[in-house]
Amino acid sequence: MKIPWETFERETIDHLRALVRLNTTNPPGNERIAADYLAAALGAEAIPTVIAESAPTRSNLIARIEGSDSELAPLMLSSHTDVVPVEAARWSHDPFGGEIADGCVWGRGAIDMKSKCAMDLGIALALRRAGATPRRTLIIAAVADEEAGSELGARWLVEHRPELVRAGFVLNETGGFTLFLGERRFYPIQVAEKGFVTVKMTITASPGHGSMPRADTAIAWMADLIGRLTRHPMRRRVTPLMRRTLAELGVTPEKAPPLFRPMLSNTVTPTIVRAGYKDNVIPGEAWAILDGRTLPGEDERAFMAELREIVGPEPSLEVVKSAPPAESSADTDLFRLIKARTEAADPGARVIPWMLPGATDSKFYAQLGAVCYGFAPVRLESRMPFGALYHGNDERMPIDGMLWGLRLYTDVVLEFLGLRRENVFA
Repeated sequence: MKIPWETFERETIDHLRALVRLNTTNPPGNERIAADYLAAALGAEAIPTVIAESAPTRSNLIARIEGSDSELAPLMLSSHTDVVPVEAARWSHDPFGGEIADGCVWGRGAIDMKSKCAMDLGIALALRRAGATPRRTLIIAAVADEEAGSELGARWLVEHRPELVRAGFVLNETGGFTLFLGERRFYPIQVAEKGFVTVKMTITASPGHGSMPRADTAIAWMADLIGRLTRHPMRRRVTPLMRRTLAELGVTPEKAPPLFRPMLSNTVTPTIVRAGYKDNVIPGEAWAILDGRTLPGEDERAFMAELREIVGPEPSLEVVKSAPPAESSADTDLFRLIKARTEAADPGARVIPWMLPGATDSKFYAQLGAVCYGFAPVRLESRMPFGALYHGNDERMPIDGMLWGLRLYTDVVLEFLGLRRENVFA
């Protein structure tokens, strides 16, 4: 039985609100409550699911609808169910209330990324209810721990349960949003992302009494090192992808907008600094955590060598965690389908391939050979920039923009599965 489109829209918004109400803040995570919610909804339609726990309550849900043509590589729709912490007192609405106000669904995860989780769930349910069999197998993944590096989520699945997430193509987060540059509108589709190298930088020196100031303390050295990192950015390197992206934008690397500058070099940012334990004691040690990001084509060793050139021989440098960059070709039928459907959905706008300066689960799926794109479309007004909604206070999803994206996303997914909207929806 075909599904009324209005019912599909309403249920998808309802699923988003229900997911936002589940407090899956990481740390500690507790993605089990989201996995149980999804499993119940999928199970009601007899869609096979697996909940794979990497640790107690750290749950990864995988569902599968088999296609009719085993020669076609599966498509996986991926989302993560954990969210970053909130400063509840600074929010206009309950961050775990899923409230509707001012035309938006408010709450942590509304953009990042329970909205896509709700869309993925809705598509799977609609396929089953309509009795539509895709040509290509569809996998739904809703995983844990993305906000803390994916050690208990996508990375764990790839290393320990690869059979659950092995796919030819993956649609994941962070792409398909409206980007305004002057009077022009673009829709970046993520085809690449930087790797990360998290480093602990430590300085040791002689301790002493606070009443006897001197210049060679661990804190003074650390302050100088942080200054060096700020004053000496890493060398510029324009990858072929970014050369193409900037050319399509009509700008040169030298005049790239601030949004794109982190995509033109490795970067390193001090994010945590610690020293001292008493107000009248000069500490003998100071340390900082550095958030390093590496371009496609770069590796951990090259990054560490470049970092050492900047900070010199004094500090100890210890890699805390790392993951490689990833890049997929934009020369595929799926990318061309995304481009054509997106530009038709917003006449006058242009789709561009782009690199994410941050990290997603796609870098791990790519290790299994998947072509991974960031495509979770949402149409935004210029007064609501996409980046400001991520990890900030008052995170929210504009309902009209999400429903525009839901129609586009559904059309792309169904067509790539060998179906049409009219095969599923009334």
